[in-house]
Amino acid sequence: MTLPLAAQKDYKGFLYDTASGEPIPYANIGVLNRGVGTVSDEAGLFHLPLDPSEYAASDTLQISSLGYRTIKKAVSDLVFQYNEYPKIAMVPVAVELQEVVLTNRVLYEFEDIIGYKNVGEKMFGYWKDDIALGGELATKIKIRKEPHRLDELTFEIWDNRSDSVLIRVNFYKPDGERGFPKTNINGSGKNIYHLIKGKSSVALIDLRPYKLFVEGPFILSLELIKVYGNKPISLVLPASAQGKYTHSYKKYASQDEWKLLENTAMAYTLKCTRYSEKEKRRTRIGKVQNERRKEKQISGMVFFANKPLEGVLVTNLETSTTVTTNAQGRFSISGKKGDKISFESSGKQKLFIELDKTFTINIQMERDLGSN
Repeated sequence: MTLPLAAQKDYKGFLYDTASGEPIPYANIGVLNRGVGTVSDEAGLFHLPLDPSEYAASDTLQISSLGYRTIKKAVSDLVFQYNEYPKIAMVPVAVELQEVVLTNRVLYEFEDIIGYKNVGEKMFGYWKDDIALGGELATKIKIRKEPHRLDELTFEIWDNRSDSVLIRVNFYKPDGERGFPKTNINGSGKNIYHLIKGKSSVALIDLRPYKLFVEGPFILSLELIKVYGNKPISLVLPASAQGKYTHSYKKYASQDEWKLLENTAMAYTLKCTRYSEKEKRRTRIGKVQNERRKEKQISGMVFFANKPLEGVLVTNLETSTTVTTNAQGRFSISGKKGDKISFESSGKQKLFIELDKTFTINIQMERDLGSN
């Protein structure tokens, strides 16, 4: 039964693939640039509360999903139904593969680490109650203008009050107005999902199956897809002091406009393979090897309430090496002067130290009063 438009507050529907008839999960639905949006659930169903009388004749509702033709409708033309989910068909489109330039030039492969790190700064980005499904937190990653294959994404989780949170990883060209995110460069046709469990402290995502290639600056975004459990979203991720060299962007809901966060960077780190015509000089390789030889074993103990603490996550943030303390609270990890070491344990305040000439470290952890 269709009721008068003015009486409705809930636009809903069922999204399905015209070719297969299968539901389309986690599609983006929202009013363009108005901060009102959501995503479809696993069954392709969605609810979008809105009052059409609050929108202008020019306002448009948009439905989009990777690998499908985008749907646009005037808000004034929407049909609201009380107890049914109207079927909305989405048409698959051919995946636009990333351009591959063939060359007879010799290219050398190098493993690189790109992106930004937090090395103890009290800087962070977050999703709170004001973020709807489809909200995104993005950072522009600056790289040299050479082909890079993106292999692995790593980021830390400082706080997650939900049972679990499902996110989608998006990669964009900075080809929007003023260099904002616009074109999704994931040409695999497959969405990149990752489940952040409640007690997770580090996320590690394998990107190799998606064959992502970039050449020059790009934008990496994490998108909120689903929150599990009854608690409201409260997800905190570290940011980086290296943000003075780049910008970040935030979107509060599906199909919303991007907001610029100047001179800020989320601590997103990527392992990649770089292809270059220039072979590394031997002197440089030798220098790197000599630097590695300067590494020593750092050992010590971690205590809480003057008792040895087992299971503490000890991470060298420069090398991403991680160990845990044993039953006697002891640990041993490699490092060199200037490396930043983090100590993390559930319910305890996270600690950071910078290595100096001392390679024996004893740490006393304190209770995190904000974790209750």
